[in-house]
Amino acid sequence: MRSSTVASRRWRPIGLALALLALASCGGGGGGGSSAPAAGSKLFIADGGNHAIASTIDAAPTLSSTFTIDRIVAGSTTGLGTPAGTPSISSIPSIALDAAGDRLFAATQTSAVVFDNISQANGNVSFSRILQSPGVNFLNLALDTGGNRLYTVDPLGVVHVFDNASARNGSVPPDRTITPDLGTSTVATTFGIAVDTTVKNLLYVSNTNHTSSKDQISVFDNASGVSGNNPPNRTITPTVANVSQSVGGISLDAASDILYVAGGSGSTQVMVFSGASGAKDVSGALTPGKILTFPSAILKVVVDSTHDRLYAVGSNGHIYLVENVSMLSSGAVTAKDASLSNGGMLTAVAVNPN
Repeated sequence: MRSSTVASRRWRPIGLALALLALASCGGGGGGGSSAPAAGSKLFIADGGNHAIASTIDAAPTLSSTFTIDRIVAGSTTGLGTPAGTPSISSIPSIALDAAGDRLFAATQTSAVVFDNISQANGNVSFSRILQSPGVNFLNLALDTGGNRLYTVDPLGVVHVFDNASARNGSVPPDRTITPDLGTSTVATTFGIAVDTTVKNLLYVSNTNHTSSKDQISVFDNASGVSGNNPPNRTITPTVANVSQSVGGISLDAASDILYVAGGSGSTQVMVFSGASGAKDVSGALTPGKILTFPSAILKVVVDSTHDRLYAVGSNGHIYLVENVSMLSSGAVTAKDASLSNGGMLTAVAVNPN
């Protein structure tokens, strides 16, 4: 990647759209940090195409403002890899932010790369620590910041939990492993994970049931202690007019007990389940309380419950930002739309709501 002045890159508003997130020539060279403003970044965006983490100070610009990319972490010492071949969502499939600790975890499947002081990180910076574990695929991440635990789920639905997450380093075994036992069935594919250990103590994993071929969300009680071979305590199988819906990543507003479920690569929907902690299938199905429709298929979602905002990662390489999301009715959303320059691929989002 070529070195450049990171702070000059911008999303420029065009009507409701925020166009051109210029990441194609991102990062590079260790000297980028001198151009970064003093204020800390709030919004963090994984770019799997450029093996980079871009960040912005303003997490939600108004339609008349310019959304500036203030910092980009990329380069040979970051542990994120370097671009090669076709951009892939698997390069950085997930990121998780410990806002209070100013720490970011980035999944690369073979590891979770950890950056301390992430709000100021810029350029070809070295990672602070790297967490690896034999036999563990770091596909999707979730943090229990109060308990200082990292949850990661692999492609077949097995959840691994690492205690003392802020200090773990090197090759270490997980402290707990949760293997879903679905009776005669197994998990075929995993899409996302969310955890609430402060309000209801629940673990949510979105996946495909191998036997039924239906997409679902598996819900486990006692998230802070469950381990071993366990069936979920209940499942949520999104169904509309007797048709099972596809799912992707998930995000939980624990305080309001609302679960947001992306429709995945084949659907433009984000399904919303209120009363998520008690939601469960009836006759193998559950209808969403409402459905929000986007211009693109939606792979992942992240909710900022403090400001009632939803960030959605589209399969077209765009990020969509929706305000007042809990107040919306079913239907097409009015969203700010940020797209990529050539060579990039947005794969994940994390936000500091403070």
